Amino acid sequence: MRIFLSGCLILLSCLPAIAEQKDVASSQTETSVDLLPAPLLQISETEAFSKFVFLVDKDKRKLTVFERNGEKIKKVDEFPADIGKNGGNKTKRDDARTPEGIYFLEKRLTQPEIPFNLYGNLAFTTNYPNLFDKRENKTGSGIWLHAIPDSVALTRGSRGCVVVRNEVIKKLADYVKLRETPILIFDHVNYLSKEDHEKRRVELNTFVEGWRQAWEAQDIDKYMSFYDADFKAPGFNFTSWKSHKANLKKQYEFIKVHLSQPYIVQHNDQLLVKTLQRYESDKHVDYGVKTIYAIKSGETYKIIREEWAPFNQKEVSAAIARENSMAAQANQNAPN
Repeated sequence: MRIFLSGCLILLSCLPAIAEQKDVASSQTETSVDLLPAPLLQISETEAFSKFVFLVDKDKRKLTVFERNGEKIKKVDEFPADIGKNGGNKTKRDDARTPEGIYFLEKRLTQPEIPFNLYGNLAFTTNYPNLFDKRENKTGSGIWLHAIPDSVALTRGSRGCVVVRNEVIKKLADYVKLRETPILIFDHVNYLSKEDHEKRRVELNTFVEGWRQAWEAQDIDKYMSFYDADFKAPGFNFTSWKSHKANLKKQYEFIKVHLSQPYIVQHNDQLLVKTLQRYESDKHVDYGVKTIYAIKSGETYKIIREEWAPFNQKEVSAAIARENSMAAQANQNAPN
């Protein structure tokens, strides 16, 4: 499997120890084109996913749209935003706080489903509470990205939602791919130099390739070292997952794993990776969307959950073909 650190391909399912980098967070330097948001390490160009990410900074009360642009992460636009009446991270129902974490925009709501005087022209629901929230026993629901009428102050404070003006929600709608567009909500967003941002990508990439190789080699002990003792997958825990992989090793003469260019997004000690996965053995082939959830454990990251859903084979094959073409081009352009 070819991996290009200067380009766009990073294959990820579990993460390494990441050296602490100095975050640059002053209001003067954050506007520099040489800085990149620390939590946003990779935006996938795979057509099945959204090429946009929404980043909410509660401290600055703003929503920023980022886009994958070739080999770069590009800031598209930025808008004022309102947040919950009470400060801090949401932990329970009716605390009037905006949650902080990695979420996805799931459903689009318009009149007559929503009253204009409360939500303006348009609203998007989120998947709060997400898996990380549920592990922390957070409660509540109904956290949306929505608008308000122009007659209402944007500084009144919401019940926990992220709120923008009507003209803004119309612009944001053009960037939304339902169930695929992430909205990352932070108390404060830190930024990194391009060099430090790339260093993080390289560190992650090196570790991930080790994970992939352990899986393909069916080195069960090494492979399981990437997983948390509290790991869960549908129908599995850590022990049964290890047994499942050991049983497959007895059945298959070989396996091959290909991952498309993934989303790589972080929120403090939480990490989420979403990629198209092609799995092949001498007896079985499947294609699907793999979502990896990981948390920091000491000086490393450990996978706490995996999810997989089937996906159209032709679309996966097309994505792989495009990435192989990019890899071949990068090899041709690489210095000898």
